[in-house]
Amino acid sequence: MKNPWMSAWLSAANTATSAGRGQMAAEASRQQKAMMEAWMAFWFPWMPRDGKRRR
Repeated sequence: MKNPWMSAWLSAANTATSAGRGQMAAEASRQQKAMMEAWMAFWFPWMPRDGKRRR
């Protein structure tokens, strides 16, 4: 026999965990993008950032 209370608790736990995982992934992506922009600015200051040539 299944336990309905355990099922409800696990469902709520999975919902909270999923939301937290999404927030962590978004923050990691923001930090990775910022790190790459800083790295490119340091090592390649002569390269255009928007893909257009400077005249």
